[in-house]
Amino acid sequence: MNLKIGFKHLPDPILRHLEKQIKHWKSKPHNYHVTELIYCLRKAYYKRTHPGQNNISVQGLININRGNTFDRQWTPLFKINQKNYRVTRLGVTISGTFDFVYDDGDGPVIYDLKMPGSTFYKKRSGAGRAYKRQVAAYIALAHENGELLDIHKARILMVAENVVVDEQKEWIGMLDDWLFPRAFLLDKALEEEDPSILDGPEEKWECNPEYCSADTDYRIAYAIQKRGNKK
Repeated sequence: MNLKIGFKHLPDPILRHLEKQIKHWKSKPHNYHVTELIYCLRKAYYKRTHPGQNNISVQGLININRGNTFDRQWTPLFKINQKNYRVTRLGVTISGTFDFVYDDGDGPVIYDLKMPGSTFYKKRSGAGRAYKRQVAAYIALAHENGELLDIHKARILMVAENVVVDEQKEWIGMLDDWLFPRAFLLDKALEEEDPSILDGPEEKWECNPEYCSADTDYRIAYAIQKRGNKK
Protein backbone atom coordinates (compact mmCIF):
# COMPACT_ATOMS: atom_id res chain seq x y z
CA MET A 1 0.00 0.00 0.00
CA ASN A 2 1.41 3.36 -1.06
CA LEU A 3 -0.60 6.01 0.76
CA LYS A 4 0.07 9.73 0.71
CA ILE A 5 -1.76 11.81 3.29
CA GLY A 6 -1.92 15.58 3.63
CA PHE A 7 -3.13 18.64 1.76
CA LYS A 8 0.33 19.09 0.24
CA HIS A 9 -0.53 16.24 -2.12
CA LEU A 10 -3.33 18.16 -3.84
CA PRO A 11 -2.46 18.61 -7.52
CA ASP A 12 -1.33 22.16 -8.32
CA PRO A 13 -4.23 22.89 -10.74
CA ILE A 14 -6.72 22.21 -7.92
CA LEU A 15 -4.78 24.39 -5.50
CA ARG A 16 -4.55 27.24 -7.99
CA HIS A 17 -8.30 26.94 -8.64
CA LEU A 18 -9.03 27.21 -4.90
CA GLU A 19 -6.82 30.29 -4.62
CA LYS A 20 -8.56 31.97 -7.57
CA GLN A 21 -11.96 31.46 -5.95
CA ILE A 22 -11.04 33.63 -2.96
CA LYS A 23 -12.50 37.09 -3.23
CA HIS A 24 -9.98 39.67 -2.05
CA TRP A 25 -12.14 42.65 -1.21
CA LYS A 26 -10.49 46.02 -1.03
CA SER A 27 -11.09 47.73 2.29
CA LYS A 28 -12.40 51.28 2.34
CA PRO A 29 -11.50 53.76 5.08
CA HIS A 30 -14.26 54.26 7.65
CA ASN A 31 -16.30 51.38 6.19
CA TYR A 32 -16.47 48.13 8.15
CA HIS A 33 -18.21 44.85 7.58
CA VAL A 34 -19.97 43.10 10.43
CA THR A 35 -17.53 40.19 10.19
CA GLU A 36 -14.62 42.53 10.97
CA LEU A 37 -16.24 43.72 14.18
CA ILE A 38 -17.44 40.49 15.78
CA TYR A 39 -13.98 38.97 16.22
CA CYS A 40 -10.69 40.26 17.61
CA LEU A 41 -10.31 43.93 16.68
CA ARG A 42 -6.54 43.62 16.53
CA LYS A 43 -6.96 40.95 13.90
CA ALA A 44 -9.21 43.31 11.93
CA TYR A 45 -6.59 46.06 12.29
CA TYR A 46 -3.71 43.95 10.95
CA LYS A 47 -5.78 42.46 8.15
CA ARG A 48 -6.26 46.01 6.89
CA THR A 49 -2.74 47.32 7.48
CA HIS A 50 -0.86 44.18 6.40
CA PRO A 51 -3.11 42.34 3.93
CA GLY A 52 -0.23 40.44 2.37
CA GLN A 53 0.51 38.66 5.64
CA ASN A 54 -2.90 37.04 6.01
CA ASN A 55 -2.21 33.69 4.43
CA ILE A 56 -5.00 31.11 4.23
CA SER A 57 -4.21 27.45 4.76
CA VAL A 58 -5.21 24.85 2.17
CA GLN A 59 -7.86 23.55 4.60
CA GLY A 60 -9.14 27.11 4.90
CA LEU A 61 -9.24 27.50 1.11
CA ILE A 62 -11.28 24.31 0.82
CA ASN A 63 -13.73 25.39 3.53
CA ILE A 64 -14.20 28.82 1.96
CA ASN A 65 -14.65 27.35 -1.52
CA ARG A 66 -17.23 24.87 -0.21
CA GLY A 67 -19.13 27.62 1.57
CA ASN A 68 -19.09 29.90 -1.48
CA THR A 69 -20.31 27.06 -3.69
CA PHE A 70 -23.31 26.31 -1.48
CA ASP A 71 -24.02 30.03 -1.13
CA ARG A 72 -24.32 30.36 -4.91
CA GLN A 73 -26.47 27.26 -5.25
CA TRP A 74 -28.75 27.54 -2.23
CA THR A 75 -29.43 31.18 -1.41
CA PRO A 76 -31.15 31.94 -4.78
CA LEU A 77 -33.78 29.34 -3.82
CA PHE A 78 -35.31 31.97 -1.50
CA LYS A 79 -37.19 35.09 -2.56
CA ILE A 80 -35.26 37.34 -0.18
CA ASN A 81 -31.56 36.52 -0.35
CA GLN A 82 -28.12 38.13 -0.19
CA LYS A 83 -29.60 41.35 1.15
CA ASN A 84 -27.06 44.00 2.09
CA TYR A 85 -27.68 46.79 4.60
CA ARG A 86 -25.57 49.79 5.53
CA VAL A 87 -25.81 52.18 8.46
CA THR A 88 -23.63 55.29 8.84
CA ARG A 89 -23.02 57.30 12.00
CA LEU A 90 -20.47 60.04 12.63
CA GLY A 91 -18.74 59.25 9.35
CA VAL A 92 -18.36 55.53 10.03
CA THR A 93 -20.32 52.94 8.06
CA ILE A 94 -21.16 49.37 9.07
CA SER A 95 -22.46 46.95 6.46
CA GLY A 96 -23.64 43.37 6.47
CA THR A 97 -25.22 40.85 4.10
CA PHE A 98 -27.35 37.94 5.29
CA ASP A 99 -27.97 34.81 3.22
CA PHE A 100 -31.75 34.48 3.06
CA VAL A 101 -35.13 34.79 4.79
CA TYR A 102 -37.31 31.71 5.26
CA ASP A 103 -40.66 31.08 6.92
CA ASP A 104 -41.09 27.47 8.04
CA GLY A 105 -44.59 28.19 9.30
CA ASP A 106 -43.53 29.90 12.52
CA GLY A 107 -42.88 33.32 10.99
CA PRO A 108 -40.09 34.67 8.79
CA VAL A 109 -36.51 34.28 10.05
CA ILE A 110 -33.14 35.52 8.80
CA TYR A 111 -30.78 32.64 8.02
CA ASP A 112 -27.02 32.65 7.75
CA LEU A 113 -25.38 29.62 6.16
CA LYS A 114 -22.16 28.28 7.68
CA MET A 115 -19.96 25.43 6.44
CA PRO A 116 -17.72 24.48 9.38
CA GLY A 117 -15.19 21.70 9.05
CA SER A 118 -17.29 19.67 11.49
CA THR A 119 -20.47 19.98 13.54
CA PHE A 120 -19.15 17.70 16.29
CA TYR A 121 -18.90 20.45 18.91
CA LYS A 122 -21.76 22.47 17.43
CA LYS A 123 -24.13 19.62 18.34
CA ARG A 124 -23.10 20.05 21.97
CA SER A 125 -22.77 23.78 22.44
CA GLY A 126 -24.43 25.32 19.39
CA ALA A 127 -23.09 28.20 17.34
CA GLY A 128 -20.20 30.23 18.67
CA ARG A 129 -20.55 33.66 20.21
CA ALA A 130 -19.34 35.42 17.06
CA TYR A 131 -21.84 33.62 14.82
CA LYS A 132 -24.68 34.68 17.11
CA ARG A 133 -23.50 38.27 17.17
CA GLN A 134 -23.22 38.26 13.39
CA VAL A 135 -26.85 37.31 12.77
CA ALA A 136 -28.05 39.65 15.53
CA ALA A 137 -26.22 42.43 13.71
CA TYR A 138 -28.07 41.60 10.50
CA ILE A 139 -31.41 42.05 12.27
CA ALA A 140 -30.26 45.35 13.75
CA LEU A 141 -29.02 46.69 10.40
CA ALA A 142 -32.24 45.67 8.63
CA HIS A 143 -34.42 47.33 11.27
CA GLU A 144 -32.30 50.50 11.20
CA ASN A 145 -33.07 50.66 7.47
CA GLY A 146 -36.78 50.25 8.18
CA GLU A 147 -36.98 46.77 6.66
CA LEU A 148 -37.89 43.26 7.89
CA LEU A 149 -39.51 44.83 10.93
CA ASP A 150 -41.58 41.69 11.49
CA ILE A 151 -38.42 39.59 11.99
CA HIS A 152 -37.07 39.35 15.52
CA LYS A 153 -34.86 36.28 15.36
CA ALA A 154 -32.24 34.69 13.15
CA ARG A 155 -30.89 31.20 12.66
CA ILE A 156 -27.39 29.93 11.98
CA LEU A 157 -27.61 26.98 9.61
CA MET A 158 -24.43 24.91 10.02
CA VAL A 159 -23.86 22.14 7.48
CA ALA A 160 -21.01 19.62 7.50
CA GLU A 161 -21.26 15.89 8.22
CA ASN A 162 -24.56 16.80 9.91
CA VAL A 163 -26.90 19.79 10.13
CA VAL A 164 -27.17 21.97 13.23
CA VAL A 165 -29.47 24.99 13.49
CA ASP A 166 -29.04 27.49 16.30
CA GLU A 167 -31.39 30.40 16.92
CA GLN A 168 -30.54 33.91 18.06
CA LYS A 169 -33.10 36.44 19.27
CA GLU A 170 -33.01 40.11 18.37
CA TRP A 171 -30.47 42.15 20.35
CA ILE A 172 -32.25 45.39 21.20
CA GLY A 173 -29.86 48.35 21.05
CA MET A 174 -27.00 46.36 19.56
CA LEU A 175 -25.87 49.09 17.18
CA ASP A 176 -25.52 51.76 19.88
CA ASP A 177 -24.42 49.54 22.74
CA TRP A 178 -21.89 47.27 21.05
CA LEU A 179 -21.37 47.38 17.29
CA PHE A 180 -20.74 51.07 16.65
CA PRO A 181 -18.51 51.53 19.73
CA ARG A 182 -16.27 48.78 18.31
CA ALA A 183 -16.35 50.33 14.83
CA PHE A 184 -15.43 53.76 16.24
CA LEU A 185 -12.55 52.25 18.22
CA LEU A 186 -11.17 50.37 15.21
CA ASP A 187 -11.53 53.48 13.09
CA LYS A 188 -9.59 55.52 15.64
CA ALA A 189 -6.83 52.91 15.83
CA LEU A 190 -6.43 52.92 12.06
CA GLU A 191 -6.42 56.73 11.91
CA GLU A 192 -3.80 56.99 14.65
CA GLU A 193 -1.91 53.84 13.58
CA ASP A 194 -2.11 52.59 17.16
CA PRO A 195 -3.44 49.04 17.65
CA SER A 196 -2.65 49.12 21.37
CA ILE A 197 -6.00 50.80 22.09
CA LEU A 198 -7.88 47.84 20.67
CA ASP A 199 -9.34 44.97 22.62
CA GLY A 200 -7.72 41.58 22.18
CA PRO A 201 -9.66 38.39 21.52
CA GLU A 202 -12.42 37.31 23.89
CA GLU A 203 -11.98 33.62 23.20
CA LYS A 204 -8.73 31.65 23.44
CA TRP A 205 -8.98 30.10 19.97
CA GLU A 206 -8.72 33.59 18.46
CA CYS A 207 -5.39 34.25 20.17
CA ASN A 208 -3.24 33.00 17.32
CA PRO A 209 -0.02 34.79 16.32
CA GLU A 210 -0.82 34.15 12.66
CA TYR A 211 -3.58 36.76 12.94
CA CYS A 212 -1.12 39.43 14.05
CA SER A 213 2.13 38.25 12.50
CA ALA A 214 3.12 41.82 11.68
CA ASP A 215 3.31 42.83 15.34
CA THR A 216 6.26 41.57 17.40
CA ASP A 217 4.80 42.71 20.71
CA TYR A 218 1.59 40.81 20.03
CA ARG A 219 3.52 37.62 19.20
CA ILE A 220 5.46 37.93 22.45
CA ALA A 221 2.25 38.51 24.43
CA TYR A 222 0.72 35.47 22.77
CA ALA A 223 3.72 33.29 23.65
CA ILE A 224 3.60 34.45 27.29
CA GLN A 225 -0.13 33.78 27.52
CA LYS A 226 0.28 30.34 25.96
CA ARG A 227 2.97 29.40 28.49
CA GLY A 228 0.79 30.69 31.30
CA ASN A 229 -2.18 28.59 30.16
CA LYS A 230 -0.04 25.45 30.36
CA LYS A 231 0.81 26.00 34.04
